[in-house]
Amino acid sequence: MSRAPWSSARHPSQLMLLVSVLIVAANLRPAITAVGPLIERIGDDTGLGPAALGLLGAIPAMGFGVVALFVAAAGRRWGLERTIFFALLFLAAGTLLRSLPLGGFSLFAGTILLSAAIGVGNVLVPAVVKRDFPGRVPAVTGLYTAVLVGCAAVASGTAVPVAAAHGWELTLGASALLALVSAGVWSTRLRSARRDAASAAGTPLLTPEPPGGSMWRSAVAWQVTGYFALQSGIFYLMLTWFPAIQTSHGFSEASAGLWLGAYQAVGIAASLVVGAVMQRAADQRLTLLALAGIMLIGVLGMLLIPSAMPAWAVIAGFASGGNLLVGLTLISMRARTSAEASRLSGMAQGVGYLLAAVGPLLAGTLFEVTESWSPVLWITVAAILAMAVVGSFAGRRVDVL
Repeated sequence: MSRAPWSSARHPSQLMLLVSVLIVAANLRPAITAVGPLIERIGDDTGLGPAALGLLGAIPAMGFGVVALFVAAAGRRWGLERTIFFALLFLAAGTLLRSLPLGGFSLFAGTILLSAAIGVGNVLVPAVVKRDFPGRVPAVTGLYTAVLVGCAAVASGTAVPVAAAHGWELTLGASALLALVSAGVWSTRLRSARRDAASAAGTPLLTPEPPGGSMWRSAVAWQVTGYFALQSGIFYLMLTWFPAIQTSHGFSEASAGLWLGAYQAVGIAASLVVGAVMQRAADQRLTLLALAGIMLIGVLGMLLIPSAMPAWAVIAGFASGGNLLVGLTLISMRARTSAEASRLSGMAQGVGYLLAAVGPLLAGTLFEVTESWSPVLWITVAAILAMAVVGSFAGRRVDVL
């Protein structure tokens, strides 16, 4: 029986499959995470206030969410390989546009374009993992997440010194080169994708939605979506404003950028550790609750003992990296097939990221009104508790449909 064009043939080499997935992962955060350490510098140079800068920080999550609602259909029409390939090209274009010295227009327009491109990878890569590594989903997702957060950490940690030497515009544009190189590597998959499409002669280019019930009526799908929304909202709030929270307590801009990098870098260890645990566990609830507890300790520490901010950055960062891995893994583990994984990924990331976009925007507005980060951090504490409750349902070993 021939396959639908959207589920392209596997390549002979599992190593090359893995390498190509990991190089896409390397592109999914650096263009975004370099902004946080430079947010106050960008505001000074452009005249944007905290609310406008909060909107800039919210655009990636909003872009991810909007794109996620439609990208599963694009994957079915054009194939996973081709859709991801063109997304990498659009990512490079958006990153370059954002770095042009055209003021607020290029900054916001480029951010919108690159966010949409990254949103494609966010949704379709879990489907690729489910298709190509069906028996190793948690382990491969752990490697994928480790690369994602590792490259994100490098971008955050180096943003301030690079901007000091070359300007923030060039710093934000640098990751375009990575996207172009990655598109070249990913293009090695396209020949096999074309062969598979040719072998499916007579199959319509636009295939119908895969069989099965509606994700939108599945309680489990909504539980996964809720968990994804809460962990993403916390992550993007911290990504945008954690440096500013630190500088409000007397830390330098360079130090704040370094600790934001550490916040993300420790997620590498979390991804590898938590991925190995989930690979062996029959039930993910205990893992989810443990990560929520660690995150709670980190955020409460920022509130109550801000002088120890570097320690809280490491603690909260470990939990944040683990939560991202769990969110991505649940999408693949709650689905039975790669088609279901694509649909669930679109729902969870579409709704999840749109809700998560409220985090940076609300935080910037709240700070502008109160001139304090404490209300923002207390709201984060409430979000962590809600995440633990939702996770106790999403972590059960049960299929979405």
